[in-house]
Amino acid sequence: REEHGDADIDLLLDFDLCLYDTQPPAILGIDDEFLVSARLDNLVSCFTGLAALAGSSPGDATCVLVYHDHEEVGSVSTGGAQGPFLRDVLRRLYPDPDALARMAGRSLMISADNAHGVHPNFADKHDPGHQPLLNGGPVIKFNANQRYATNSETAALFRNLCIDTGVPVQTMVMRNDMACGSTIGPISAAETGLPVVDVGIPQWAMHSIRETAGTRDAHYLYRVLEAFYDA
Repeated sequence: REEHGDADIDLLLDFDLCLYDTQPPAILGIDDEFLVSARLDNLVSCFTGLAALAGSSPGDATCVLVYHDHEEVGSVSTGGAQGPFLRDVLRRLYPDPDALARMAGRSLMISADNAHGVHPNFADKHDPGHQPLLNGGPVIKFNANQRYATNSETAALFRNLCIDTGVPVQTMVMRNDMACGSTIGPISAAETGLPVVDVGIPQWAMHSIRETAGTRDAHYLYRVLEAFYDA
C-alpha cells in the first residue's frame, strides 16, 4: 500500500505473504568469533558463492552458480531443484546431448548448505567421531542412504581444494539411529548427472529464528569456493 497508495484494494486478485525477522545480524563472542542472524541457512552459502564467483578468474571454464527456491519444502516446483531450470540452462549451453554428457562427467557440483555443528548442550545428538565445530572449517557431509550426494571421489576433490588453500576441513556422518535431513545435492545429481559433493559451514540452532555460525567459517568457505571457480 505504501508503494501503490492510490490502487483500488478491490482490484487486488491475490498476494503472497512472507513473514521474516527484521532484527539485524550481530557479531558476538570474546574474539568476534560468532555470527548471529536469521536465515544463515542458507544465505551464508548464497553470499559466499556469489562473492567467490565475482572474485574468481575462471579462464575458459564454464562456471555456473545456481540458487533454487523451495529447498526447505521439498524442491518440487518450477524454481526448485527438482524443476527443469538448471537442466534447461545446461542444455542451452550444450545443445548436443553427447557434449552435455561429456561435460557432466568432467564437472563437479558443490552443493553448499549449512551443517549441524555440535552443540555443547546436545553433543549426544552427534556421532562421537563426527562432531563439527564452529570455526573449524567447512564440513563434508556423508550419508549411506544418499541424503547427501557426496562420494569418495567428490569428497577428495573438495578436500584437495581445502589443502591447496590452507583451509581446515571437517567431516560429518549422520548417526545411523537418527533421521537425517537432506539437501538439493542428491536431487541435482539425479536431475543433471553431475558428480556432487555436499558441504556446508557448521551452525547452531538451524531453522530457528536466530541462528549462530562461526565468522571464520564463512571466510573459509569463500576461499575454497573461489579456488574451485579458478581451478
